[in-house]
Amino acid sequence: MITGIPNVGKSTLINILADRIIAKTGNEPAVTKSQQRINLGSGIILFDTPGVLWPKLENPNSIYRLASSGAVKNTAMEYDDVGFFAADYLIKAYPEVMKERFKLDELPSTEIEFLEAAAKTRGAIASGGRVNLHKICEILLKELQSGKLGRVTLETPEMLICEKEEMAKAAAKKAEAKAKRKEKFKTGSLTPDKKDRKEKREEKRQEQSRRMRKK
Repeated sequence: MITGIPNVGKSTLINILADRIIAKTGNEPAVTKSQQRINLGSGIILFDTPGVLWPKLENPNSIYRLASSGAVKNTAMEYDDVGFFAADYLIKAYPEVMKERFKLDELPSTEIEFLEAAAKTRGAIASGGRVNLHKICEILLKELQSGKLGRVTLETPEMLICEKEEMAKAAAKKAEAKAKRKEKFKTGSLTPDKKDRKEKREEKRQEQSRRMRKK
């Protein structure tokens, strides 16, 4: 069985193994709509399956990486949003590749400056000389997904370890803030008089409890 995330070449692999075009392919996710049974002969049968994704991704960076790689259908994402993420990562991880590919004399240090510079070399300019950010983001993502940027990786084990630690810290901070809000809700609505009466009732209950134990 051939299985994996969308748009990574599962059907292409089957066509290569079969040495003929059997499975439908395309440079977009969700081309394979249902399970396909392919007989390669010699007792070998392969099953081509639709791409699968995790039901929930807690790491937002993982979502952006999947979208950048083409595993998410373009109708379910914003090119500008994903393009900014990809540009920010690529100019830091592969500066020379980006500089050469987009014919830039100097590589900008921020994603917005890079996209503006790249737009000028690729003709992604709207009327009035304004930069068409949607178009340049689309160009960047298409070139990344088609392999025109060369062999790049969007994720490393070190990045995941670091991001997991950051997520754990953020979760702990969120839980602490929630606990404080809950405690504030319990006591915050009490006026000084009500608070004093509550404390006296508590003291009275404790006194009664002590008397009962003595008996």
